Amino acid sequence: MTVIIDANPFGSLSQEKLDEFERQIRTPLPRDYKNFLLQYNGGRPIPSFFWIKPIEDGSSIFQFYGLHDGPAHLSLETYAGEERYGIPASMIPLGDNGIGDFICVDLSSAHFGEVYFLDHEMHPFYNPESAEGITKLANSFSEFLFLLLDSPS
Repeated sequence: MTVIIDANPFGSLSQEKLDEFERQIRTPLPRDYKNFLLQYNGGRPIPSFFWIKPIEDGSSIFQFYGLHDGPAHLSLETYAGEERYGIPASMIPLGDNGIGDFICVDLSSAHFGEVYFLDHEMHPFYNPESAEGITKLANSFSEFLFLLLDSPS
């Protein structure tokens, strides 16, 4: 079971602010992820390790982003604006691994709610719609949390 530490690091999230964010991005967020934001609005998971390619390549989620007035690099609003940081238009980052890679949720109708790893060294920053360097991790945010491990062993 995943535990979130340092929850609500910059304050809790209201339903009104969440609704405003969904209007801003012109699409709803997956229900399980919205519930997470309303309860935790960011924070760090324990356990945090996940496999990108089972038994071959893994990473850890360092932090989840939230909707707040805290540091811009920890706010979902930063990545939903015009500057996308190389992230495909159909995705929004949930958090990062602390070394420049993003964990994203897809908001497109074809892959709604699926969670992906975006490797910043492989994904072409100036061609964000490329699938290169993007790997599916889970069918939903809840499944992603369930798949988190203490270590790669």
